[in-house]
Amino acid sequence: MFGGHDEELAELTAVFETLDFGENQSVLISGLHGAGKTSMLAKLQDSAKDNGWLVISDDASAGLMDRVMETAVPTLLSELSHEARGRLTGLGIWQLNAQWEYVDRHREVKPLLRRDLVALSAELATQRPAGLLITIDEVSSGKVRLRELSRFALEVSHAISEGANVMIVFAGIKVDLDALVEQEHTTFLRRSRELDFRRLTPRQTQHVLAESIHIGGKQIEPEALTLLATISQGYPYLVQLAGDFAWRSSGSSSTITTADAHAAHSRAITAVERRVISRVYQDLSDKDQEFVTAMAADEGGRSKIADIVRRMGVSDQYVQVYKKRLIESGYVQADGRGHVVFSLPYLGDYIRSMTAEPSGAPVSDDWGDFPPPSAHAPA
Repeated sequence: MFGGHDEELAELTAVFETLDFGENQSVLISGLHGAGKTSMLAKLQDSAKDNGWLVISDDASAGLMDRVMETAVPTLLSELSHEARGRLTGLGIWQLNAQWEYVDRHREVKPLLRRDLVALSAELATQRPAGLLITIDEVSSGKVRLRELSRFALEVSHAISEGANVMIVFAGIKVDLDALVEQEHTTFLRRSRELDFRRLTPRQTQHVLAESIHIGGKQIEPEALTLLATISQGYPYLVQLAGDFAWRSSGSSSTITTADAHAAHSRAITAVERRVISRVYQDLSDKDQEFVTAMAADEGGRSKIADIVRRMGVSDQYVQVYKKRLIESGYVQADGRGHVVFSLPYLGDYIRSMTAEPSGAPVSDDWGDFPPPSAHAPA
């Protein structure tokens, strides 16, 4: 089940049927880790293939350009008919052997991604109304990565300007996507459609859980469904975890009960803290950590900027800089004038657990009767 974003998904997938791009030629999908960005890319890829499009899917790690030109494009060539490969070989861009398998590029023509995309798009147009979907996940704002991504985006932009039917979709944290858009050769990305993936609504959350359980062949008690939705707080990855743990707790039973939902509670939250929240916190700068720690002092979940200023011992202007950056990163959101709340569920709880004074209670682990020997063996 894919929860939420139904309207956006319908509008994007309609392009694969009509070739009417509109504002959807380039798309930027931002959101928290685990918010469903990669799942959205997968939905788009499946829909594109179902409609006869060619798909290039990769991430923004080093070597993107080489992987696309030396692996992804030749793979697409191998999926075409012999006749199509023959026509493309005649353009002098690729070299194929007698079995119509990719061998190497003709170096008389300088290999450029834009030429690959234009040629493939033109060939598709002779067969059916279709194009190419390019999805790039895990966009990073590191300087080296941004340079390569900028060069990659420039090639795609040239291909589009030459008439290639291409939709390109980048996914990542908003602050990283913003850094990409500000690069020298990515002007066309500033006109991109932007999708911001945050939490699902309570209704969407319950729908995803109930439908997933139904598709799997089980039922769920209404109270258990409400509890699982409450535990997950609409955070898609946590919806997956809570539902999975409750399902496993139910064993061979055909019904997930409230007891199963309770059994999933601590396991799901512990898992998301270890796999996502702890890493998010560690990736923050020292000052960002100070800001969210000042927020976490308000256990009610809503913090006044004035209180954060006082706790950090800095000026309001200084705090506003970090507030803006954390909002752009997706971890914090404004909640009325002069207030902020956490966007990532349980981040505040995690920070409070990190900063809490140790209880001093003795640890009972059965090793009290077996004290460690001296570090140095007796002479």
